[in-house]
Order: sequence, then C-alpha cells, then structure tokens
Amino acid sequence: MKIVFVCTGNTCRSPMAEGIAKKLMPEVEVVSRGLMAQQGAPIAQHSQQLIERHGFDVHGEAKRFTDEDTKADLILTMTPEHESIIRSMYGSHVNVATLSKYVGENQAVDDPFSSGYETYEKTFDQLWDLIQKLKDKLMAE
Repeated sequence: MKIVFVCTGNTCRSPMAEGIAKKLMPEVEVVSRGLMAQQGAPIAQHSQQLIERHGFDVHGEAKRFTDEDTKADLILTMTPEHESIIRSMYGSHVNVATLSKYVGENQAVDDPFSSGYETYEKTFDQLWDLIQKLKDKLMAE
C-alpha cells in the first residue's frame, strides 16, 4: 500500500505526517507532497526539529504533487481545500480524502507556517492522533 500526504508547501504538515506514518506503519510506503511546493525548498525549521527529535526518516526538501502521485492507493490531504483541488485537477477516479474526515474526525490540520515552535508541536500532536486512528482503520479493513 502507498499513501501520499498532501499539504500546501510540503514544508510543515505533510512532512510531519510522513514521518509519523512511517513510524506507526512501517509496512506502508509513505511519501509527502505539496500542491504549491517549491521543488527543493527546505522543510520548515520547527518541522525539521520535531522530525529529528522523534528520529523519523523524512526527506529534507519539498516535493510537488505530480500526476505520478495520483497512482497511490490513498491520498490524504490536510484540508478540504487540498482535497477539492486534487479532485478538480484529476477527477473522481483518484482516491483522495481529507485526513481528518477519513478517520471520522471533522477538523482540518491548520498550517503552522511562520508560527512558533509550540504551534508546530500542537500540529504534530494532532497529526499523531489522526495517524494513529488511520492505522487503526487500515488494520481493521
């Protein structure tokens, strides 16, 4: 199984989601992308610090969402807007959902970009909870 986590720039939320998912579900292929990513831009400093603190294996630079990513088994976005953009670009045949809705929650993952470390930690904690629920859901299927 392959999962692609998607946010805006692939510098804050989706790299953290990638790291958490790789840790919690090592048997799943996981990558992260950004809809507006500047290819090769560095991951946000606070995201990188959290990733390193937890010993996660995550690429260190932003990657843009491409046609190739639509072949993944599951594309999980941070907000409903990201999901809508992917659906409008690629149609209904793409298996895309907002992460929180997919696991039965109803709260988008807010972008911590340009915020302090505490905000990034809150985002990290929210992602950890959502991805734990994702793991539980996938194991039950």
